[in-house]
Amino acid sequence: MEPFLGILIRKERLKQNLSQEGLCKGICVVSYVSKIEKGQADASPEIISALLQRLGISYETDPSFLKQAQTLIGQLYEKLYSYTLKEEDLREIRQENSRYLSSKYMLDALLLLCSFPEGERKPAPLLEELQEYAPCMAKRQYELYLYYLCLEGKEPFDKLLKLTANSFFLIQAGVWHWTKGDYMQAAELLSKGYSAACEEGNIYNMLEAKATLGNCYSSMDSPGSREMMMRQYQVAERIAQALGAESCIQDIYYNIGSTSLEWGETDLAEAYFQKCTSQSIWYYHKYAICKEKQGKRKEALALLLQGREKIPNEPGDVSRELEEIYDVVEYRLRHEGYQEDPQYETLLRTCMKHLGERFPKSYQKFHVPFLIEVLERQRKYKEICEWMREFPE
Repeated sequence: MEPFLGILIRKERLKQNLSQEGLCKGICVVSYVSKIEKGQADASPEIISALLQRLGISYETDPSFLKQAQTLIGQLYEKLYSYTLKEEDLREIRQENSRYLSSKYMLDALLLLCSFPEGERKPAPLLEELQEYAPCMAKRQYELYLYYLCLEGKEPFDKLLKLTANSFFLIQAGVWHWTKGDYMQAAELLSKGYSAACEEGNIYNMLEAKATLGNCYSSMDSPGSREMMMRQYQVAERIAQALGAESCIQDIYYNIGSTSLEWGETDLAEAYFQKCTSQSIWYYHKYAICKEKQGKRKEALALLLQGREKIPNEPGDVSRELEEIYDVVEYRLRHEGYQEDPQYETLLRTCMKHLGERFPKSYQKFHVPFLIEVLERQRKYKEICEWMREFPE
């Protein structure tokens, strides 16, 4: 008997408003079904089958299907932990959803589906469904379940890493700390993740670790951070070239260009933006600001309008923030005295607030100099100090 079956039987029985007596009549005694539901009895397949049948649940026992499911589930775990899992890889589970969810691989299927929740179904509700099953999960299942809880901020990554410190979990812990602005902790975890990936021979995870380390150092303002950023990106670029991961190479060029822009090195930023063949909404936004800082306002506005055309194609859950960051730049380009314009300040503050709620801290940090520019005109030096403490130069 699979450990989760007792919980499944109890949940379905309560859902159907059945008493234990009503469920087990003619099958077994009430005390026995009570033990089954509590996981205290290893019932025979015949009794489990009879209880499930009475609840209207068909339990999958076809050997060929189970063999195929075992292979697929193993492959999906491997892909997930190697940054190669794609939404289409879950097509088989979605197409045969009823069979997977009525088989011994039910928990694995649900957990893997959390990686790409369908439609509006976000991971949190799926995790709530799985919470009751946590005590009877196998090690592999519980680790993935705990990982999702860490992403939701409901458990600390330290708890997960004490169970298993594979390269994927180390890197993801580093990514999580990076998004929170804890760059030193992030760099330490990402470095450990890279070493673990080397030990595992997992080149995809090596790439992810180095590319994210580059992002991490680009967010720092400590001595040597620029050199460290370039070193990480150079290694990541070599790995990406070996893998033929052109999209990753384009991301690296964009990130170097964007960081150079923050450092005030507009010529270097432009050189990297010109190397980008993948021209995303973020690319047009940053390149427009680069042209703005070079005093080329017409070119900046033309780039901004090109990028704005792409916003309707982006996911709806980030369209507001994208519109706002474009509105802020366009307002600057169309209004000479924007620094003293209350409407501009409102646009900028609203944009920064929403970025802080939805994106890594570095996205908000990028806009701080523009806000300080406004606050200096108003002589609000106390607020300037507060922003500079939160986002030191």
